[in-house]
Amino acid sequence: MKIDLKNKYHIILILTVSVIGFMSAMVLLSPYTQSPEQRDADKDTIPDAVDNCPTVPNSDQSDVDSDGLGDVCDTCTDTDGDGYGDPGYGPNTCPVDNCPDVANANQTDRDQDRIGDACDDCPDDPLNDEDDDGICGGVDNCPEVYNPAQTDSDADGIGDACETPPQADFSLSPREPIAGELIQFTDTTAVGGGRLQQWQWSFGDNSTAEAQHPTHQYHTIGTYPVQLNVTDSNGKTSHLTKQVTVIPNDPPTIPTITGPRFGRTKTPSAYALTATDPDGNQVFYVIDWGDHINREPLGPYSSGVEVPVNHSWNTPGTFQITVTAKDTHNVQGNTASFLVRMTDLYLLDPSFIAYFEVTPHFLLYPLLFP
Repeated sequence: MKIDLKNKYHIILILTVSVIGFMSAMVLLSPYTQSPEQRDADKDTIPDAVDNCPTVPNSDQSDVDSDGLGDVCDTCTDTDGDGYGDPGYGPNTCPVDNCPDVANANQTDRDQDRIGDACDDCPDDPLNDEDDDGICGGVDNCPEVYNPAQTDSDADGIGDACETPPQADFSLSPREPIAGELIQFTDTTAVGGGRLQQWQWSFGDNSTAEAQHPTHQYHTIGTYPVQLNVTDSNGKTSHLTKQVTVIPNDPPTIPTITGPRFGRTKTPSAYALTATDPDGNQVFYVIDWGDHINREPLGPYSSGVEVPVNHSWNTPGTFQITVTAKDTHNVQGNTASFLVRMTDLYLLDPSFIAYFEVTPHFLLYPLLFP
């Protein structure tokens, strides 16, 4: 494009380009055109003439060792002036000072704990005095808790100040007792720093005990606050309260017994027992088969569940089965009875014997089952 100096638009274009070029040159050359008092090479707003670290930005001008060099570019920040640098300063190239606030050019450290003897309260003890109670950690009976008196009531080498207290706790059986039932309370306290020495129980009915594992009875239904207080050999205490509910309880119903009334000796006969507990407790069954063979209680079974049982008699005759149901609180209901007759005539078919269940006055009945 040909420039026509007579064209006013061309003149404006030339002037605009000239101004932009001049301003760009001023920006590029400004560090060299400023006076020494104005130059700021690191652009931290501090002129180089007074900047204690002119090549690294440090507008706060921090200089902890007052040596005229800013901390960010000081290769040995050394506040005590012993030639060893304070720890924590990245630019340091000098050795780290093991006692930065006290001059100790020899850096002596007898207990090798990285704290120079010049500022180590316990120069022969690597554990030092962490709790600042004047007792070095190697001999302090409670090195992390301030205890200058070093009191140790139980002489176990652990100071009372840092021995943990016990954590009181207990259990009881049964968990839901009934009125008049003997309850076993068992101390389950977590031992702390001392031996347990005292137990104080309050059962919530104006009764107390001092045994570790006492027993107690409540004679009235209701909820009772039971509290256990324990004390250990260091005099430290702990307490816990639990609510104990004494529930009402009724005995199970009279059991029902179903099964054959006639059978053969030495052949198992199958029966079923059922009892219901009004309180929903589980049920045990105590059976007497009438042949002088004692059996342990069966169960426990859920209330109302049919329980199958088998038994065989070794001799012929008439036997009375008695069954009693009792719940898990050992409360027993009334006894049920069931009369059976056994014969040793093995030629009889079981289905034929079962016939007598519904026809007991058959002609042969007195002969077969005297």
